[in-house]
Amino acid sequence: MLLPEYRHARGTTPVLRIMQFGAHGLFLVLLAVGTARAAVDEPDPLPAFVLAAAVLAWYLLGVWFARRAAATTGRDWYGPLWLGVLVLGWLGLSVLGAGFVWVAFPLFFLCFHLLSTRVALAATVAITAVVIAATLWHGTSNTVASFLGPIFGATAAAGMALIYQQLLRDTQQRQRLLDELTRSHDELLSAQDELNALQREAGAVAERARLARDIHDTLAQGFSSIVLLARAGQRGDDPKAILAQIAETAQDNLGEARRVVGALTPSALEDASLESALGRQLAQLGTHTGIVGLLHVEGDPLPLPMDFDVALLRVAQSALANVRLHSLAENVRVTLSYDQDEVRLDVVDDGVGFDPASVVDPASFGLRAMRDRLETLGGSLVVESAPGDGTALAATLPVSVAQS
Repeated sequence: MLLPEYRHARGTTPVLRIMQFGAHGLFLVLLAVGTARAAVDEPDPLPAFVLAAAVLAWYLLGVWFARRAAATTGRDWYGPLWLGVLVLGWLGLSVLGAGFVWVAFPLFFLCFHLLSTRVALAATVAITAVVIAATLWHGTSNTVASFLGPIFGATAAAGMALIYQQLLRDTQQRQRLLDELTRSHDELLSAQDELNALQREAGAVAERARLARDIHDTLAQGFSSIVLLARAGQRGDDPKAILAQIAETAQDNLGEARRVVGALTPSALEDASLESALGRQLAQLGTHTGIVGLLHVEGDPLPLPMDFDVALLRVAQSALANVRLHSLAENVRVTLSYDQDEVRLDVVDDGVGFDPASVVDPASFGLRAMRDRLETLGGSLVVESAPGDGTALAATLPVSVAQS
């Protein structure tokens, strides 16, 4: 019979399975031995044969019912009931033949698995007493063996049952640990999936922010220049020169649009250094607006990663676009400084200035985009200005991060 503890334990070890099947085999062998002895010793063995067949059928029925109940119910009331009927059948067999007395040994084992320990001990003592009494009643030539045999047998069966229970508890504990490990592993995989989803979402947000900054620093500023040039043409300035400048600015914007979409290097940095790109930006500003631009480089130029060059160029483009649109400046100076610990870009104009605290327009994207771009690389942005006193902008990136 599949015992309740055994039925509820998964992943049982081979030792446990051998002990369980050994108990089944011992019952069947002893029942067969008792039946054979009854056929030899008893003048009318038919009652013993019929009762032995009934006991065997009841035993097999218990095995089948236990297997079926293991999948349909968690109640174990049928175990003690089945054992009680089995013991009654054994008592009848013990009366009919002396050979059936020894079927008590597998009953000892079953008691410890179907009953509580205290009840199992009491049942074992009672069955042992019945075995001794039955042996003496049927007559024996060795009275001492009639006492010591059942006592030793009951002790051995009880010890084996206790060992089985301890092994079973160890198996169940390992199974619980395995279940907890499996749940933890599943939770870890779930957390990893959530983390991957968050990383993908963060990557998408970062990419949208990058595109927004690039569009603001290139396309939006180029369109602003085209608008200013068109207004200059409406005021009566040289139409051919204005149209040429508009065509040049639109052509540059088209190239930048293709590169922004492809997340490639800005066209101004493809074949030139950062210093040359900044010089061209100042020259273009002077051509379009008449603002005098000066470029000054301090320190020995350091090889910087392309994303550092791109960030500094974009900041310069955005700053010069603000100079063109808002400052009414006559002069602007761009200083690129290389130091052991940082590279710094300063853009200073002599325009009308503004109050930085008053810049609260949600549509004012320029300063926020510049600051976000620099902070992504570990840098910072500082803006100093006052009405009537020009504007100074300082963008800083750490060289140690660039070289790591």
